[in-house]
Amino acid sequence: MLRAVFELNMMRRWPFYALMGFVLLGCQLTPSPQLKPMGELTKLQLEWADTPQERMRGLMERSHLPENAGMIFVFESAKPQCFWMKNTLIPLSVGFINPQGKLVQIEDMQPQTLDHHCAKEPVLYALEVNQGWFERHQVTLQSQVLQTPPAK
Repeated sequence: MLRAVFELNMMRRWPFYALMGFVLLGCQLTPSPQLKPMGELTKLQLEWADTPQERMRGLMERSHLPENAGMIFVFESAKPQCFWMKNTLIPLSVGFINPQGKLVQIEDMQPQTLDHHCAKEPVLYALEVNQGWFERHQVTLQSQVLQTPPAK
């Protein structure tokens, strides 16, 4: 009898579990094996946005980002990428990272604005964190923050 009740409850809840699975598949929590955070970034719980859909969504609609969390954006090719804060509810800093894994620019961004924050040189990666994180953790320009795959 108890097993029948359990199975009935599971059947009623399968849509919830299926939906949660799709939500959890949204942004990866682990990077490609050839791309590794270095230094202070190893202390962050990182989400990886490496598809166009994940990059477009970014950290939109979130009301909170833990201090030790962030999102790495991985682009297909190196170029001057731009960010904005439409539908983003928390102040963020974006660090632009060149193809060699060095932090080349940091921009502070205000919530729910349409101001463009663009890299001044070609970048292959960007890191969004709570505003001021780079300064609080003494991560400075030209720091090696990612171990990148060998050049082809």
